[in-house]
Amino acid sequence: MRNITDFIEQLERTKIRFSIWVYSSNGRYSQFGTQVSKQCTSQLQETIDQRLQIIVKTHNDGAFLLLPEVHMVVPVNFHDGQIFSMSMTQAA
Repeated sequence: MRNITDFIEQLERTKIRFSIWVYSSNGRYSQFGTQVSKQCTSQLQETIDQRLQIIVKTHNDGAFLLLPEVHMVVPVNFHDGQIFSMSMTQAA
């Protein structure tokens, strides 16, 4: 697990491309907007501020579930809009 603020700062420091997925219904997530880069972390922060269930899918490290209620990020196994498992180990 990792702090959301640290995670966002890492996205801002690097040029990692990522996409934002938001919980829609029935255990599925829908992509929010289009693929973004560090310039769009403000969009990510706004989504977090709305307390939505969010997945950030990076194109080199995998996927991360953001838990705004506890300010944590958890790595997950995410495919085709669904979480298949999560790991409580250190996130990237």
